[in-house]
Amino acid sequence: MKRSKVPTPYILIKASTTSKWDEVTFAIIHLTTDWISRMAERVAAVSQFKANKEFFCQVYWDAPLGYYTGTLPGSLLDKILRRHEDYIYITLEAVEESTLPRPVNKLDVHQLFVTKNGIAHYRGYNRYTGEEFRTEEFNLSKLIQ
Repeated sequence: MKRSKVPTPYILIKASTTSKWDEVTFAIIHLTTDWISRMAERVAAVSQFKANKEFFCQVYWDAPLGYYTGTLPGSLLDKILRRHEDYIYITLEAVEESTLPRPVNKLDVHQLFVTKNGIAHYRGYNRYTGEEFRTEEFNLSKLIQ
């Protein structure tokens, strides 16, 4: 996995968890053509509420490609993601994703929160413990342009 200066089909985004014993430091989102068109529909649907001060966000059943731990040699996350960045474009080989270390928790419920301003974040929950995994917020409107 390497940082890319140009847009790619993958972004790496900071993530966190409420778990006291499990770890997650980042998630990967796969920006397929289908994903981009679904997100464009969702942003358009919530943007009609911009004038409504009581509306905050719409929640969809959706998940990133996966949540991962930062327990790689030399801290991969620190090497490719700068301190002020929440997400970056990355190059990811086909087999590389399956070799990344995943958290122990198996997530059962996945949600995508989209605000009326096009800002979004993912959340995932463990069925039995209620522990939450979540990505940092990202500008969904900017990603789908």
